[in-house]
Amino acid sequence: MSLYSNTTAVIRQHLSSMVGDLIMGTADSGTVNTIVDTELANPGWGNGYFSEHKYKTYVFAGVDIGQERFVTNWVAANTELTCAPDFTNTITNTSQYELHNTFSADEYLRAINLGIEAMAGRYLIDIKDETTITLSADTYEYDLPLSMLYLYRVTTEDTVASNTYYNEDIIDPHYWNIIKSYAPKIKLDKNYYSIVANKDLRLEGQGAQPKVDDDTDIIYLPPDWLVAEAILNLPRSKILSGKLDNVYKQAEKDAMYYRMTERNNPNPRARSVVE
Repeated sequence: MSLYSNTTAVIRQHLSSMVGDLIMGTADSGTVNTIVDTELANPGWGNGYFSEHKYKTYVFAGVDIGQERFVTNWVAANTELTCAPDFTNTITNTSQYELHNTFSADEYLRAINLGIEAMAGRYLIDIKDETTITLSADTYEYDLPLSMLYLYRVTTEDTVASNTYYNEDIIDPHYWNIIKSYAPKIKLDKNYYSIVANKDLRLEGQGAQPKVDDDTDIIYLPPDWLVAEAILNLPRSKILSGKLDNVYKQAEKDAMYYRMTERNNPNPRARSVVE
């Protein structure tokens, strides 16, 4: 079981808050180009505040999830943001949003994925795969998932399409080997293992966190470490213009600390899938 489990949205919010670039809210109502939220009432935010400060709004949950728009007007008395271009659908009270004026949602996503890439091999996540390999008659070599770096257990499905796996169906490790090619393969020993066509194999191992695309994608990495790595991958020009040098320098120290102290090592019984 993974120690950590956060959505992409949660990591982005953590990241954007660390660089002082996050206001969050839930719409009370709206249209295809407005968001009304009484919780945005603030005497310091007069008419035009969000448009003058070049804010963008990004919907991270509910209707219009995943859409980012420019804020073109703010009417304080109505707590109403006007956005352009139009959203695909009418904003409703299910629409949860973020406001950013330093980095865009795409820039945060790119930084998060570069952070994930930087942590690959340094922090392994548990992988249980039951969809990659379906056995075929007289076939003993099968591609392994590319995200899997270590493999320690292989189990045969109890009966075809049952999606059940029992300890007695664990394949003896002496009866399978790994071929370190691209893509890496598992080779079953035909002298000792009998193929039953259309059964699936459950693969258990460890590997790299996949890159993410959507707000609901799950990230199994330590969030503080990932956020530190992500800060280092935000656009440098905006770090400088936003006077975020101290935040950047602290992220460098934090990332170095986590690289030295927080690791998730391979299962002691695991075999390496790659060179």
